[in-house]
Amino acid sequence: MLKFAVAFLSVTIAVLQIKAFTLQQRHQGDIYAIECVAETGVNPASVAQLRVGDFSANDKRSKCFIRCFFEKEGFMDSKGNLHMEKIADALSGDFDREKVEMVLSNCSTKEKNACDTAFHMYECFYNHRESL
Repeated sequence: MLKFAVAFLSVTIAVLQIKAFTLQQRHQGDIYAIECVAETGVNPASVAQLRVGDFSANDKRSKCFIRCFFEKEGFMDSKGNLHMEKIADALSGDFDREKVEMVLSNCSTKEKNACDTAFHMYECFYNHRESL
């Protein structure tokens, strides 16, 4: 239960740091995060690492946690295809749409599987967020 609480808190803090999301979207994000922790069995410490940009937590469960979250948010379909327009819509509330699209374009990829694709997108976007 402690691991679950740590994961929930970590994901909640990460979601709250993204200003573009409304309170309702944040709440829904919390629910998705809880579901994805349960579905993937990811170590809550790995979720906490990813939240702060430590991508050494790049094991299969961590990558699939991000895939799960992206799917639930509608950022990715079950075949591993990223929905860039949906991601841009979510982020352009607080960031310049052109800059968001440029970063997303640079981060767009199709890896060997959906978990790797989601992880690469998240890592790339996180590393380029300062340019927004």
